Amino acid sequence: MDGEIIKRFAAENGFRVVETHISWLLIGKEAYKIKKPVKFSFLDFSTPSRRRFFCGEEVRLNRRLAKDAYIGVVRIIESGGRMRMMDDSETVPEGSDIDYAVKMKALDESRRMDRLIAEGKVGESDMKTLAGMIADFHAKAEKARDDYGSPDIIWKQVSDLGEFRETIQKACRVGASVEFILGRSKAFMDRNAERFSKRMADGMIRDCHGDLHSGNIFLDNGITIMDCIEFNRDFRCIDVASDIAFMAMDLDALGRSSLSDVFVQEYVAKTGDGGALDVLRFYKCYRANVRAKVAAIGWMQNPSPEHVESMKKYLALAEKYATELG
Repeated sequence: MDGEIIKRFAAENGFRVVETHISWLLIGKEAYKIKKPVKFSFLDFSTPSRRRFFCGEEVRLNRRLAKDAYIGVVRIIESGGRMRMMDDSETVPEGSDIDYAVKMKALDESRRMDRLIAEGKVGESDMKTLAGMIADFHAKAEKARDDYGSPDIIWKQVSDLGEFRETIQKACRVGASVEFILGRSKAFMDRNAERFSKRMADGMIRDCHGDLHSGNIFLDNGITIMDCIEFNRDFRCIDVASDIAFMAMDLDALGRSSLSDVFVQEYVAKTGDGGALDVLRFYKCYRANVRAKVAAIGWMQNPSPEHVESMKKYLALAEKYATELG
């Protein structure tokens, strides 16, 4: 599916378009997420059949935390440079190209948590409620196979930042931070191999959310958590400590470390998982690493000052965490 066709369709039908490095989101009375035909080291949306499969996975997995928000998968028909949405009951015109989208309820963007935090409208009680919700979700989540928590898989995920070292250096001249972050992360893993093994043995590797940050959370008559990782099981079947570390890191990045502390403390109190604290800073470093990588991919697609600033911000935060690793 071509981006210009999508933008024209959006303009003609009153949708607002939000573009990320892997999707287009069309927001109107309802919302549609269209996966870009891209392939990276961690994701493959390169064929219509793969995009259809992962649209289905996105609906299935996200209904765990946002049951009413995910409506289903719809077809997109493109013919002669124009597109339209079709349901399963309609006949596809001959010669049309078919793609797919996830259909969702359009949530109130003004109630997105990152925006509310910027407005000073999120407090400790909200974080305690969120922590309790995540604690319950993790308790019910399926235990993953042991190899998902293995040092090899964890290091593969952490070290993927190195694949973007050249891009980071070209964009903002801080490529040296990559070596420092990865070096300190690897040293921590080597020193704490028994801790990682114990987390696996204790059943702390679960089918989690994988992208738990304030931009995916809405506070509006309760809490709705959107947009879990569907495209790579390795990124979702993780230590529960890695899941909560994303939220904790995000709050640090937003300048609300006090809320980060409340969230983590409440989660540990609800779950009794004190061992999460032993690896939390490592996973916070990894999560900042991920956000820097996403910004690097965004810069490759659109070399904007915003992507440069995002790379610098998250690399600096990852470097801070790496410095503090014991």
